[in-house]
Amino acid sequence: MKYSKWSAILAMICAITIFASYAIAPKQPEGMMVVFIQILFFTAIITGLLSLICSYLGFRNKEKGFLKRIAPIIVAVILLV
Repeated sequence: MKYSKWSAILAMICAITIFASYAIAPKQPEGMMVVFIQILFFTAIITGLLSLICSYLGFRNKEKGFLKRIAPIIVAVILLV
C-alpha cells in the first residue's frame, strides 16, 4: 500500500472540504445548512489528520517520491489561510 498516494489524496480532500465549508456558508446559517457546514468542516479536520498520518507512515517506510511531502505542505497552507 502506498501511503504517500493516500496522503496526497486525503490532503486534497481536506483542502476542498474546508474551503467549500467557508464558500457556501451564509452570514446566518440556519437549519440543515448548519449541519451540512459542520459535516464539511469535521470531514476536513479528519481527512487532514489522516493525511498527516499517512505521510508519516510514508516517511517511516521510506517510500520514494515527493507525494509524502505534499500533505504537510497543504495542511500548513490551510492553517495559514
